This record gives sequence, structure tokens and C-alpha cells, in this order.
Amino acid sequence: MLQPQLSNWECYNTLPIHSDAVRVVAISYDGQILASRSDDTTLQLYNLKTPCQPIILADNLEREYQGYGLTFSPNSPILAIESDKNVHLWNVITRQNQVLDLGLSVPICSLAFSPNGQLLAAGSFDGMIGFWDLTSNQPLPPLKAHFFPIWSLAFSPDGLTLASGSGDGTVGLWSLDHRHSDALLVGHSFPVWSVAFSPDGLTLATGSEDKTIKLWWLEIGQELVTFLGHTGTAESLVFSPNGKILVSASQDQTLKLWQISPNLQVGNQSDPIQTLTGHTGGIGTVAYSPSEDLIVSGSTDGTIKLWRQRG
Repeated sequence: MLQPQLSNWECYNTLPIHSDAVRVVAISYDGQILASRSDDTTLQLYNLKTPCQPIILADNLEREYQGYGLTFSPNSPILAIESDKNVHLWNVITRQNQVLDLGLSVPICSLAFSPNGQLLAAGSFDGMIGFWDLTSNQPLPPLKAHFFPIWSLAFSPDGLTLASGSGDGTVGLWSLDHRHSDALLVGHSFPVWSVAFSPDGLTLATGSEDKTIKLWWLEIGQELVTFLGHTGTAESLVFSPNGKILVSASQDQTLKLWQISPNLQVGNQSDPIQTLTGHTGGIGTVAYSPSEDLIVSGSTDGTIKLWRQRG
């Protein structure tokens, strides 16, 4: 029996703060600030607690590349944003900016912070992963992970493993202690656009251009469940902080909420808890507030929608 409180989400606000497609949204570690990047070449900040006009943090950003890496540090007001082959670290409070050269030779298309905020990983169009040690403020040797673009990166909750979703349709699992591949997950038939670890670190969710979402049991490196129902690329995934919900954002203009539970049946699943509609363009990015009471989605229709549970 589904818990009723999991399935009563609704859109309560639409933010028309961009004049072109919204490519990526991110929420700060304290749930206070929403950052968004758009094809209108701006990076904007929005205060989620005291709504007001958004602040343009940066303008005239690179827009010719498909990878719009943007992510908040898990424990500080630092926002990482890719710009061609480099990464900008913005302090959203002081507005200080540091430019990082990770030694990559082609543009960056994905970013991820480690859970302790001390390591930044960047995936590039040629399948390389660059690293920056924020403790020493120095780059670390890059890792050759794939031969196709790395569209998504995610650290495991313990910070020991890095997952990479690639244009070759595979997902790499990399041991950061020994800098080698722990496993290569093969199952998608088209590029993997999103990877997300469950909060307990036991499973990994992957979203693909083949329109499916797969849940992998990491202890044995095997596919557990395939979620069906999207009619477009499953482009962005996020778990709720308590791990009970997986949200998928798709180019079919919908968000789907999937229940994650210990008794999840192996095989194909096609019954989401809820399907959220309202965007008039593909949804390429989704974020979940740390407080668990807010989901944010960004679309090619140029809007950002805020979703909350009724009651």
C-alpha cells in the first residue's frame, strides 16, 4: 500500500526568470538558495525562503556546449559551474570567484562534489574525469573513464566511489582510493544522462536516452529494477533525502515519482507514485530540497517550477 503522503505533490509557483531554456538547477546545502543556468547565458540565484527578484550572479556564459555543469558544495555556500575547460567556484554570499584549471583538454559537461566537500570531480566531452582537491587547492591527476562524453557524475555517500554516466550507454564505478574501475554497468541501449546514488549507498539510479530508469544493486553490480513510462529521455534523477522517492525528469515534459522500498520487486515497473505535469517543454533538470518539502524542476520552456505536497 502506497503511503498517501508520498503522492500529493503540486506546483505552487512558476518562476519565469529566464528568457530561454533552463538547463540546470541546484539547491544549496541549507535549502536557502536556488541556482539556475540557462541558454539565455545567465546564472541566477533565487532566495527560496524570502522570495524576491533573482540575482544575476554571472552573465554572458558559454552556451555552445551541451554540458551545463552546476552544483553546490554539500557543506558551504560554494557553487561550482563549468565554463569551457575550467570550473568557476563562486561563493554565493561574498560573490568571490576562483577559476580552477583541472588540466582537461576539452570542455567539461558534468560536475560533482564529494560528500565532505573536499573534492570536486569534472567529466569532459572526451571521457576524462578531472579532480580538484579543495583542501590543498590543487588539481589531482585526471582519470580516463570513457571514450564518449561523461554526462553525469555522482559520489557515493561514503565518498569512496564515483559513478560516471556516459554517452556510450555505460556507467562506470570508480574506486577513489585506488583510482581504478570497480565495475562497469551495462544495460542501457543509449547514452546515460543521469546517475544518482541512494542516500544509503546501496543502490544507484541511472537515467538514459532509451527512456528508461534503472536501479542497480551495487553489492553485486546487477540491475534490480527498470522503471518504464517516460516517452522521452530520462535526463535528470534525484532521490529524496530519506531515500523513499526517486524523481525522474524527462524530455516528455513530465516528472515521475517512484517509490523506493526494501520490498521493491525485481523486474520492470511502470506505476509511478505520481506524474507531475505543467511544463510545456522538456524537463532536463530536477533538484530536491534537503528539508524534503520541495522539488524544483527546470525546462526548455524557460521556466522553473516549485513543487510541494498539499496539506
